[in-house]
Amino acid sequence: MEKTHFERVIGGTEEEKKVALDELQKAFDERSGQLAEYELEKTPDDLEILNKTETTVAKIVTKYGGKPKSLPIDHVYILKSGSVFKMTEGRLAGGIHKPMGLKIGVEKGESNLLLASTIAHELFHAKSYKSARVGKSGEDVRAYRSGMAMFDRKDPNEESGDEREYFGALEEAIVAECTKKFLDEMAKENIFREEIAATRRFRDWVIEYYRKSELPPETVEEFKNEIKYISNPIEKVEQVLAYSDKDEDRQAYAAGMFMALYQNGEVETLERYQERKRLYGLLDKIVASSNGRFETRDEVFEEFAIANFSGNYLTIAKVVEGILGRGSFRKLAEEFSEEPKKEGEHEESESTS
Repeated sequence: MEKTHFERVIGGTEEEKKVALDELQKAFDERSGQLAEYELEKTPDDLEILNKTETTVAKIVTKYGGKPKSLPIDHVYILKSGSVFKMTEGRLAGGIHKPMGLKIGVEKGESNLLLASTIAHELFHAKSYKSARVGKSGEDVRAYRSGMAMFDRKDPNEESGDEREYFGALEEAIVAECTKKFLDEMAKENIFREEIAATRRFRDWVIEYYRKSELPPETVEEFKNEIKYISNPIEKVEQVLAYSDKDEDRQAYAAGMFMALYQNGEVETLERYQERKRLYGLLDKIVASSNGRFETRDEVFEEFAIANFSGNYLTIAKVVEGILGRGSFRKLAEEFSEEPKKEGEHEESESTS
C-alpha cells in the first residue's frame, strides 16, 4: 500500500503524532468525493500523458535534491472542462490539488500539452517536501511545510485555515519555473511534438512582426518567452501558410490573428508571471551581490529548488544571509508570504501575464 508523502509531524505528544500520521494516511487513501463528481474516465492517451508527465516531473525533482514518491494514478482526477471554476465558486480554474490527501484535479480540454502542463504543475506541488503539525489533538492535523512554504504556527486551540503562508509566493514561483523546464522536456515527446512545433512557429511569426515595430527588444523577448500555447495551433499555422507566400505578409497576418485570439482567451501564457518576476529579481540580486560565487540565475535557482524539494532550509538560509546579510532570510519569508488559503487552493493560473 502506498504511503502518504508527509515526511514528519511536529508538535503534540508522541501518541498525538502517531494519530496525526494515521489521519494523513486515511486522507491519502480515501477518494475525493468532490473531485469524483466531475471526473472523466481516463483514455489510453490520458494514461500515456500521465505516465510521461510523472516520469519527467520525478526526474526534475530528483535533479533538485528531492526523493519523489510515486502518486497512485487514481489520485489524479481528469475533470470536465470548467469544473474547477465551478467547485471553487470562481476562485480557481484549470487545476487544483488537495495537499493533505495529495489529490490532483485537472480539467481536460482540446490540448494534450495543456493537460500535461497542468498535471505537471500540480505534481510539482504534490512532490515538494511535506510536513504537518498537530493542532488541538492528533485528529486535528494541519499543514506545516509544503516545499519552501511554511504555515504560521498559530495557537492550536484556534481554528485551522487562518495561518499566514510564509514563502508561499516563492514556492509557487519555484513550481512554475520547474513547469517551464518540464515543457522544454516535453518538446522531445512525439505525443506533444506537433502542438509545440506549431505553437512555436506561429509565435515566431508574431515575434518577427513585433521586432520590426517600436517595441523595446527586451519587451519582445519577454513576450516570446511567456507564450505557452494558442488554441488549435496546427490549424492556425495552416491558415497563415495559405494566406501568403511572403514572410512579411505571414508575420502581419499572424500578429492580427494573435490579437484576436488573445482577446478571446485562446492564448495560454506561462503561469505565475508575477511570482516568477519577483523570483527573478531576487535571483539577480543574489548574483550581483555574491562577489562571483554565483554567475547565473540558474545557479541560484538550483539552491532554492533544492530547499523546496528536499525540505532543507538551512543551506539556502546560509546562502542568503551570507550574501544579503543577517536577517535577510526571515525578511524574504515575509516578502514572499501569502494570505491564508482554503485547503486545496493550489492551481495553475491560465492567464497570468
